[in-house]
Amino acid sequence: MRKPWRMRLPRRQRAGPGAVLAAALVALPFLLSALAGCGEQELPTPPQVEEETAAANIPGLSADQSRTVDRYGYPDHFFISIDPEGSERIETWVYFEHGKALDFDNGRLFGEEPAADESEKYPPTDLRPQDFDLLMTPGEATALLGDPLYTHAVQDSLMPENTIVIYDGVILLYRGERLMGVDTQVAPPGLNAP
Repeated sequence: MRKPWRMRLPRRQRAGPGAVLAAALVALPFLLSALAGCGEQELPTPPQVEEETAAANIPGLSADQSRTVDRYGYPDHFFISIDPEGSERIETWVYFEHGKALDFDNGRLFGEEPAADESEKYPPTDLRPQDFDLLMTPGEATALLGDPLYTHAVQDSLMPENTIVIYDGVILLYRGERLMGVDTQVAPPGLNAP
């Protein structure tokens, strides 16, 4: 019977079993990497990303503000600045218990800073940021807040035709009939000692 065909090299050029094994070990990583892309294979699991819980949108608030209310509740105090010539609205919400103030630009959260607990000096407000909008007139503010405690018209080169209206627990700033600012961090009026 005839032996299977094999290439015959001259005696000096024949590789020994050690050389064949070494060549196979060198070729093995290349072979495995070539085979790794073949066939059905599960893709690696993507890294876990913490998903933000979707809070229900609160009427008058943005998605960022609604998530903030869902997480921390309404702010202890807030400041609103509205551009009277445009529609830009900057808000700062203060949370004494959490020691932070959150900044919003047209409803979008853009900053956070530490805030000292001044709850004894400034008791938390019952008002909500969405209660105040650019179109709120002084008459509508009075309907919401009651009669003002004090009104002061300011007319100088820095603040032409502005009016400061102080209510119990909130200060509003108007330019003509347009709301420009809201500040709820107001100390309650002091009582005269008997």
